[in-house]
Amino acid sequence: MAGVITVAAIDDDRMLLSGLEMWIEPIDDVALIFSAGNLDALTELVEEHGSPDVVLLDLNLRDGSDPAANVRRILETGSRVLVVSTIPDADAVLATIEAGAAGYITKDKDLPVLLDAIRDVAAGGSAVTPELAFLLSRDARPNRPQLSPQERAVLTAYASGATLAAAARRAGVAYGTAREYLERVKRKYAEAGRPTYTKLDLADRVREDRLDRDGLD
Repeated sequence: MAGVITVAAIDDDRMLLSGLEMWIEPIDDVALIFSAGNLDALTELVEEHGSPDVVLLDLNLRDGSDPAANVRRILETGSRVLVVSTIPDADAVLATIEAGAAGYITKDKDLPVLLDAIRDVAAGGSAVTPELAFLLSRDARPNRPQLSPQERAVLTAYASGATLAAAARRAGVAYGTAREYLERVKRKYAEAGRPTYTKLDLADRVREDRLDRDGLD
């Protein structure tokens, strides 16, 4: 299946899985190779067929399993994860993103939107839908500091590899102001229990909190 993105779906809604199979069957570059109702069944299928490129994971399975733990378990198989849900649970969605899910999409999306998300995730990118962007922009949990637009602008530029002087220019502020913003960012992360000492640490925080995505403010 060279050039074809292999997909598995983990959902306990059999009607939805049947519809998904019919939706994807005619698509040339995406193939649904198997589906399962829980993570134990997925493990058995992976042992038999190998790991798919992308796993579509229902946010809230009826077995009560923890969504973030489910993401981590799937990532251990080598697949990337795209979380899907009918009714968004903000805390659970954000927890799956922190656990390593590459995106989140609601089940009311049309097939082209789902396919684009699958392709983005399979290519190593992120599927940041408007719904996920909304949740990220309003994430007020204690371990995610609330940064001002200026602080975030300096942080994302600096963490991407720019010098502090270059980050200041990109953010449209003076060098000394950018340095103060960066110190504020470090203090806020320390207060949130996520100490950030080095430029690599800052890059990790940008990635973990998806701060490099546009339109979140």
